[in-house]
Amino acid sequence: MNWKLINVLRRMLRVSVWKTLYFNFAMLPFGQARKLPIIISKNVHFFDLSGEVEIDGPVSRGMIRFSFFGEDTDMWKSARTILKIKGKLVFRGSSHYGSGVVFRVERGALLEIGDNVRVSNRTKIICYKHVSIGSNNRIAWECQIIDTTFHFIRQIEDKRVLPRDGAIRIGNNNWIGNRCSIMKGAVTPNFCIVAGASLCNKKYDIPEYSLLAGSPAKLMKTGIYRVLDDEEDIIIKDLNLEAGR
Repeated sequence: MNWKLINVLRRMLRVSVWKTLYFNFAMLPFGQARKLPIIISKNVHFFDLSGEVEIDGPVSRGMIRFSFFGEDTDMWKSARTILKIKGKLVFRGSSHYGSGVVFRVERGALLEIGDNVRVSNRTKIICYKHVSIGSNNRIAWECQIIDTTFHFIRQIEDKRVLPRDGAIRIGNNNWIGNRCSIMKGAVTPNFCIVAGASLCNKKYDIPEYSLLAGSPAKLMKTGIYRVLDDEEDIIIKDLNLEAGR
């Protein structure tokens, strides 16, 4: 049985035509919208689309997809993807998102997403100020990227109110493991691996090609990186492994 073809057909049946048309023509300039660069599945919920969306770069059909990733770890209908875009969302290339992903960009905030980005199921990206996710990144399931504490915190002694929001910058070629928390003020370098269940909450002045792990995360190893795309295919072939591993 040709399971690859079956899965392609499943994805085609998952597309919501009216949601796809509405999102593209409501949020993008006509010249971009007519190419249908953003594909929306039936389980995506539009909570608020009063903000703006920009695609900065070449536009092609289906380059950005919501609820079309990570099907082998979660059923696409098991959790609704929620889009709340009151601020500005900028895509700088292709990106795919799993089911149950939450996009929350509050008014006045900026969320930037690079090229060749994959975000797996039930991950939350909540932006009150500025979140920047670089290119060639992989973010595993059930992560949270949140640049705010949501509520204000006041010191008893001097009544000073602590900053509620703090920009997040995730470098290029990062691999964020499952159930990681990337919190306000976090900055990671290019070619960084964040081990599963880690907490990142500060700027990490560490070399590229490093591994962070722990809660809070600390430098554990240097001189390594996650293999992607063509290079991964070469390794699989050299080691005589099946593509699914």
